[in-house]
Amino acid sequence: MTELKYARNIVTADTERKANIMPGPSPEVVKMMEEERKAGNYIDRTIMFVILDAIVKGSFYAGCEWIWELKGNKPMMVESAHSHDFDEIIGLVGCRREGPHDLGGEVEFWMEDEQYVFTKACLIFIPKETKHCPLTFRRVDSPIFMFEAANSPAYIKNK
Repeated sequence: MTELKYARNIVTADTERKANIMPGPSPEVVKMMEEERKAGNYIDRTIMFVILDAIVKGSFYAGCEWIWELKGNKPMMVESAHSHDFDEIIGLVGCRREGPHDLGGEVEFWMEDEQYVFTKACLIFIPKETKHCPLTFRRVDSPIFMFEAANSPAYIKNK
């Protein structure tokens, strides 16, 4: 069978696992998450896919994950404050058919010195050089789908 012309442009879970090139959280965030997990506080989540130039030549960055449940008795931060040399979009979407715009939880998000609390599905545009996060899940009543996309071939954080 001949190879399909655009097969290399399709990312599956296996493709992304082989690449393993996304930068992880900062050491401070990793330490905080480990300590919270020991105390029984953590987010049950599944990172689904990531695509970027290093995986598919010519691609811009995009990624997505499911947030299934908030374990323990306190809100959990999943990303610390940072900025980028590129624009970024973050999406938060619930999965309730009877209320498709309901987020199914509560998420706290910061842009510069402004705090936002979301209970409805949303898309967030973050202009380049704009400090954003922390991103904290305060409540997860039903699964939340989160995705990010950026007009950059790689995902690089600035402090």
